[in-house]
Amino acid sequence: MHISANSIEELITQSEHQELFQLLDEWMIVTFPQLNRRLIQTPTITFIAYGDLANANPDDPFSSIVALAPQKNNLSFYITGEKNGEPILANYADLFPKSAMGKTCLRLRNTKKLDLTVLKAIINDAITWNATQITDK
Repeated sequence: MHISANSIEELITQSEHQELFQLLDEWMIVTFPQLNRRLIQTPTITFIAYGDLANANPDDPFSSIVALAPQKNNLSFYITGEKNGEPILANYADLFPKSAMGKTCLRLRNTKKLDLTVLKAIINDAITWNATQITDK
């Protein structure tokens, strides 16, 4: 979902899931301070990106390790990477209802069902995977 915003704070304020968005963004800042945080806007989506993929094209707006994107019905948490030969989220499928997860996207709706310990493990897996992707160009 594209939201015209001049700052991360403005994006969060305009989200239909402002409370959850604010909580997760603050949690990301505190829990993963090593991941640079930035606002990304494309013609079709606006989101907060965290961390840089090891071998990403600098011109690629989708080159983050994880991202938070407001949608109409949920807040999408995109996670990049693989573990055990499949997308990282597939390793945690039993912890989330099928309707709440895609291959690389965890769809969140409220803070009551959010397990930050599990989310931290997922993001740590993405960071670990990304570190294995570093190659000399």
